[in-house]
Amino acid sequence: KGVTVVPLSAATGRGVDKLMPAVRATYALWNRRIPTGEVNRWFEAALARHQPPLVDGKRIKLRYATMPKARPPTMVIFGTRAEELPEDYRRYLVNSFRDHFTMPGVPIRLQMRSPRNPYAEDEG
Repeated sequence: KGVTVVPLSAATGRGVDKLMPAVRATYALWNRRIPTGEVNRWFEAALARHQPPLVDGKRIKLRYATMPKARPPTMVIFGTRAEELPEDYRRYLVNSFRDHFTMPGVPIRLQMRSPRNPYAEDEG
């Protein structure tokens, strides 16, 4: 979403000089690492704007988010039953993240993690 479009012509060479600056700008965004504090401030605001939906009549409680790595930007969200979050809400979070941190055209990975129950029986 939001990919930078650089019009160019192979026949005349017009616009070729604008291609590499656009590539460098997108590469810089792709390499950008955002501190956990900033990510959590955005995350709290995104949750306040649009709460997670109920799944099977139960609320999904999202706790915090972090960006453990860049290349590609990867965001990990921790919360109760986070894996059950619907795809449309995941898309909302990714698009909101991309808009808030001004990262057009950069693919963002989203991973969900739930706490492991130490009392649940292990299979195997």
